[in-house]
Amino acid sequence: MNFDHLRIGIWILWILKLLKILGLPLGAAAALGIRKLYQKWKQNQALAWPVANGIILGGSVQTGGRGMVWVELTYSYFAAEYRAGKHLHRFRRTEQAEEFIRQVKDKQIQVRYKESDPDKSVILDRDLEMIALLTPQLR
Repeated sequence: MNFDHLRIGIWILWILKLLKILGLPLGAAAALGIRKLYQKWKQNQALAWPVANGIILGGSVQTGGRGMVWVELTYSYFAAEYRAGKHLHRFRRTEQAEEFIRQVKDKQIQVRYKESDPDKSVILDRDLEMIALLTPQLR
């Protein structure tokens, strides 16, 4: 049996208690950390999934309180039919996020998708970072 969903539920309850005890700012920081851990967990699960060639269509920079900046990338891939997905990537500064979008837009990337539900897909952080590293800098 797979009890991973129970572990996630326990973490969520722990976060809610943390929010109650420490207040919103520290609780929000903890929630962001949990989001990152969840994304890593999801990527580890996807390592065994089939791979399709995809393309990054673009992205948008999102900002939150206290200097939180992230990029929401949109990508498409073909798995029996064309499908689309989204990926979040965090940054420290808006300028870094904007530069990252410029570097990865219109680039090909490997997309991992769940064989039993091809609409569920994941891009690995390491694949994205490799594309950004290989893109020439125009500065």
